[in-house]
Amino acid sequence: MRMKKVHRLILSCTLVSLALSSACALNRRADSEVSDLLEKYERTRMRETRGYGQLPNQSSVDSSSRGPQPGQTPTDDRSLAGLIAIALERNPDILAAIDVARGMASRVPQATALPDPFLSTKTLPEPVRTAEGDNYFVLGVKQKLPVPEKLDRRGRVALESARMAMEQLEQTRLRVIGDVKRAYFQLYALDNTISITEENLVLLRDLIEVTRGQLVAGRGQQEDVLRSQVELSNLESKLVELRQRRITTASFLNALLDRPHTIRVPTPPEYDVRRVALQVDQLLRFAAETNPELKRLKRQIARDEHGVGLAKLAYWPDFTIGFEWMQMDPRAAFRPPVNPQTGMRPRTPQMSEDGSDNWAITFGFNIPLWFEKIEAGIREARHKLSASRHQLTSVRNLVTFKVQDALARVRSFREIANLFATTIIPQAEQAYEVSRAGYVAGTSDFQFVIDNWQKWLLFRIQYYRTLAELERSVADLEQVVGISLVNAQDQARSPASEPERSVPPIED
Repeated sequence: MRMKKVHRLILSCTLVSLALSSACALNRRADSEVSDLLEKYERTRMRETRGYGQLPNQSSVDSSSRGPQPGQTPTDDRSLAGLIAIALERNPDILAAIDVARGMASRVPQATALPDPFLSTKTLPEPVRTAEGDNYFVLGVKQKLPVPEKLDRRGRVALESARMAMEQLEQTRLRVIGDVKRAYFQLYALDNTISITEENLVLLRDLIEVTRGQLVAGRGQQEDVLRSQVELSNLESKLVELRQRRITTASFLNALLDRPHTIRVPTPPEYDVRRVALQVDQLLRFAAETNPELKRLKRQIARDEHGVGLAKLAYWPDFTIGFEWMQMDPRAAFRPPVNPQTGMRPRTPQMSEDGSDNWAITFGFNIPLWFEKIEAGIREARHKLSASRHQLTSVRNLVTFKVQDALARVRSFREIANLFATTIIPQAEQAYEVSRAGYVAGTSDFQFVIDNWQKWLLFRIQYYRTLAELERSVADLEQVVGISLVNAQDQARSPASEPERSVPPIED
């Protein structure tokens, strides 16, 4: 009997040790992965900002895109790279995503922990009488021990959820970087449009003086003066609208940087037209490896696979071990009567004189009897897994479309910008100058002057809008690929090197 008790105790201790050892391993893995990835983000933050903030042949004002200069902080808001660095450091959405990731890692110890032990007491108004004494009070403690595989599966589900949160953090970072770039280039287009509009106000005032001179000389009409004044008023109203839009865009940019909206954002400096040498298949290969949404869904599939395994383990019972202590109230030892034949009192054991307390080890398990509930849980887990796989396919198709769409926009905007800079704008300026000279000489109609001036103004504005849309399309492309084009092109030149992952692969 004693050997059976020892065997049961050894079995119980083994189950507890297996469950706790598996839980500790998963807990350490979750904490270390989150800490390592966050540390990696901090180490590579400035390198990433230089990659995302580097513009083609930008002027020396944007010195932070080539690294911090003497007397200049890495978060200088005079450059795109500096603005991105500030956003990565202060943006509330990024900080919230970091806290969510840390919180998800803290779910692993909760999922792998044993249930709380159960303490119970029993008081008997009418004691149980035994040879050793009366039993009034029983104290018991029980511990439920799930199958170690259940704790391991629960921990892996929580671990994959923590990994999904890390991919969500990277997705948030890319979205914030893209929003900063889009707002920055919107400011670039607005500031240049404002500058061109202000220049044209001066030009149009000079043109009004010309029309007045022609009217005095008898070679013009009052209609020409009025037409030029209407165009001047129209231009002034557009200038008011442009300045309002600049205030709105700068306020949005300041919100991304988590700083007061009253801080003025400097005018972005000039830069050359972007050239993207990467092909669609190269970008799709980068996106397949670095896009955080795809990686998050892969983690989600791994989580749901563990969920299916966990649902199947519902057929296995959970064991419960316990200990009970029974307090004994000693009473006087039993004294048998004298034997009348011998005249002597029989000898009896004196254990009842001690009244020692009793104890017991309990063992039990639940019976998974309701199979319909278990099967329903398994079906639910399998449907979740199937849905996650379909989501991965859908997002993969969407990523392919977004890469092709963004790259097509980048290339078309580049061609349009080159066409504006080399052909359309010079020709429009020349046409305006010729018609203006002809009007002054009295050989041309004022309508031609206004039409050519409007086209020249429109083409100059469209040129800067095209440059801004080109870089905004680059921001869209980088967001969906998951890596800056500068870093992607550098890695594409080295066939032996693998694309650097924003979140390194983690083996189970």
